[in-house]
Amino acid sequence: MHDPIYRRLFGYRRMVADLLRVVGDAALLREVDLEALEKLPADYVGDRGQQRRGDTVWRVSYRGGSLYLLILLEFQSTSDSLMALRNLEYTTLLYRELERRSELGSPGAWPTVLPVVLYNGETRWTAELEMRELIAPVPHWLEPCQPSQRSLLLDERRVPVDDLPLGNLIRALVGFEQSRSPDELAQVAVAVNDWLRERPEPGLADVFVDWMHQIAARMARAGELAPLGRNLEEAAMTLVERVAQWPEQWRREGVAQGRREGVAQGRREEAADRLAWERGMLSRQAALRFGSLVGDQIRTLLNDTEDWDHLARVAELVISAASGRELTDAVTAFLRTNQQPNAN
Repeated sequence: MHDPIYRRLFGYRRMVADLLRVVGDAALLREVDLEALEKLPADYVGDRGQQRRGDTVWRVSYRGGSLYLLILLEFQSTSDSLMALRNLEYTTLLYRELERRSELGSPGAWPTVLPVVLYNGETRWTAELEMRELIAPVPHWLEPCQPSQRSLLLDERRVPVDDLPLGNLIRALVGFEQSRSPDELAQVAVAVNDWLRERPEPGLADVFVDWMHQIAARMARAGELAPLGRNLEEAAMTLVERVAQWPEQWRREGVAQGRREGVAQGRREEAADRLAWERGMLSRQAALRFGSLVGDQIRTLLNDTEDWDHLARVAELVISAASGRELTDAVTAFLRTNQQPNAN
């Protein structure tokens, strides 16, 4: 788990708001003001002097009044069988802290606590999230006497990325966690760069860059991946360019195989896959420089391009163009001149 990175990410209001949009239901979202989220200290000291540290705590207006929704985020890398108990402990310590600050309120008007567990372990989460489920069954009349609190869970390795809303930074978080290659990481970086370009959040891009460095370093073999840039666009572009260098050998092999008479069908299919991969890489490079709309236009223009030399020329245009319009015009003109079917 990347605890320091996560604590930095969830120090930003937009990350917490996007998390609530993913794990909260419609009724909750109607009753909270996500623009008024306020970060609180996460260090609590119990009655006997013991110190417990939650990861991130935020407060938000709830039901339009003076009550508070306190969000307790717990970041775990393994399925913790005691998570429900731990969250109950944190909640108790939080109430004690509010009492010390004279912010608890009168009985019956205490603030609501919503524990949210972010989990990125390799195995599926199996631990109980309801405190009452940890207690042995009791007669019906004893049930109200037992402690009860349920936590919400985001199992990052198993939630389908496509089920998460576009533009929501939790989709980027999950995409980073599920990336298994520099190519996949670069695709997520393109999307994050787009979303933060549309709605800038000062400093947040830097945290994603630092996380990209960590993930890319783990993916690369020794000496295989040069340092990435210091801003998100530069880091993503550098990663895309590094990955884009890999198909050069594929290009030579693919051309030779494609022209060799009697080549096996499997070889032809492999060469086609490599061409498709390179077209996708060029569209991602264009999206990084000029936004996803331009990236989609380049993807459409290159859809039927099967000439490696033509793709190499488009790569040069992506780098040299001063604007998205200039790029699409130049690619369109080049492909039309060379009789490419999609250059209309």
